[in-house]
Amino acid sequence: MAKVKLDEKGRVSIPAEIRREIGLGVGEEVVIDRVGSTLVMKKVAPQIPTVDSRGGWKRKPVVTAAEALGGP
Repeated sequence: MAKVKLDEKGRVSIPAEIRREIGLGVGEEVVIDRVGSTLVMKKVAPQIPTVDSRGGWKRKPVVTAAEALGGP
């Protein structure tokens, strides 16, 4: 477990070792959920191109934000 402090703007830094372990890079998004007094941070899955029913390209997330937060 890593111990970090909030800066004057309420930000925290994720330790480099943890970022490397989960493959979190600059500009990637995370979602934060509160479970009681615990904060849970999850990496948002990247979008991948898929083909729609008419043969065109569309983008669909691998995991929706709701799924990342534990919802349907």
